[in-house]
Amino acid sequence: MTKRAPRGAAALGVAALVLPGGAAARGHDFAVEEVRAAFHAHTGLRLVRFAAASTPAVTSLRTRPHETRRFGEFQLFVLRPSGVPRLQHVFTHGKMADPRGIYWVPDQAGGWIAVTLYDRNLVVAWFAPSPSKRVDERWLRLQKAVATFAPRTRR
Repeated sequence: MTKRAPRGAAALGVAALVLPGGAAARGHDFAVEEVRAAFHAHTGLRLVRFAAASTPAVTSLRTRPHETRRFGEFQLFVLRPSGVPRLQHVFTHGKMADPRGIYWVPDQAGGWIAVTLYDRNLVVAWFAPSPSKRVDERWLRLQKAVATFAPRTRR
């Protein structure tokens, strides 16, 4: 298996394109520390801020090391509440979700990222292990872990 280049900041380079603004929708707004605490409480894993993929409008969180045996490689993004609709559009590239609620977006290393939206300002990006649009048991475990504290967004 060929090792691909690190995907951190480049993977969802959309974070660098994010500008302030947008209309706020109703619902619970997650704070960064709330997401970190809830993820740790439900998984035992600590999330750290990933500065290279964060902006004033988006905070990127990931584990250290960034790839885990249990969940694979992923990032959680906490969006600024005032920009949720626009930022969700940026992260999903304006695409339609597949039947599982996955928005498949290309990464800059030639692979695919499975993006899922959670209430209200939380986005999960999971990096598929091959250049195909395929998830495995690690994606499912990650979805279940996040769903313990954040319901999926219905769009």
